[in-house]
Amino acid sequence: MIFQNPSDRFVGLEGSLNFRDFGGYPTTSGGHVIKGHLFRCGMLSDFTAAGAAGFQALNIGVICDLRGTDEVALYPTPDLPTFDCQRHIPIAPGTSSDLRGSVSMGQHSAAERSAFMQEITREIACEHVAAYAQMFRALITTEQGFLVHCMAGKDRTGFGVAVIQLMLGVSEKLVMADYLLTNEASELMTRTRDRMLEQGIEIDAASLEVITQVKREYLGAALTSLTSEFGGIEGYLEAAAVKPAERIDLIRRLVIP
Repeated sequence: MIFQNPSDRFVGLEGSLNFRDFGGYPTTSGGHVIKGHLFRCGMLSDFTAAGAAGFQALNIGVICDLRGTDEVALYPTPDLPTFDCQRHIPIAPGTSSDLRGSVSMGQHSAAERSAFMQEITREIACEHVAAYAQMFRALITTEQGFLVHCMAGKDRTGFGVAVIQLMLGVSEKLVMADYLLTNEASELMTRTRDRMLEQGIEIDAASLEVITQVKREYLGAALTSLTSEFGGIEGYLEAAAVKPAERIDLIRRLVIP
């Protein structure tokens, strides 16, 4: 069954951030990815007891946390049995910390900050294949639900979700549409600003928008690199040690003809 409205993808769990179902899309083969099995979000640190109970009902068997070690230490996942299936797969793009430290000081124009974000997504795509190989392995080896997340659930998570969707046969057009849904996560901007203030970083509205919103050109830069560096999704999957038979089995399990 396919989602009728994009907003229906958001899962309203108390304390969650940008939490949504990234299944339910039609595939180029004429089928559609199952709903209620593939999820994405930002950090889990603010989950309440009620939110954790709702999370448990999703029957998620593995959580891939793509945050850097410093981010995990600063905003740990609640120590609850619900989240025991978490795997830490750190991805820390080198330019991202530079961006956080400079946006509040007016060192870059809007165009330069946008170019910065494009460079981050290129780096994520090209230099962290080993980490995404672990993500794929987690997806392949669980029969239960799957969740991938980072801090905001948009850059590292956004690319990881994109390659999973492409692997399952979702068109690039729909992959992009799903990526852009982050801009509908109304709580993301407010909570990101609060987090930065907690770290002593003041940020202007324009800069905040750059780091909490996504643009077509951000993921576009990563997908262009996917083609130029790996020859497309097939080459990327090979680099990530996903065997053709494993891809076929995932499609059999996750795509309804």
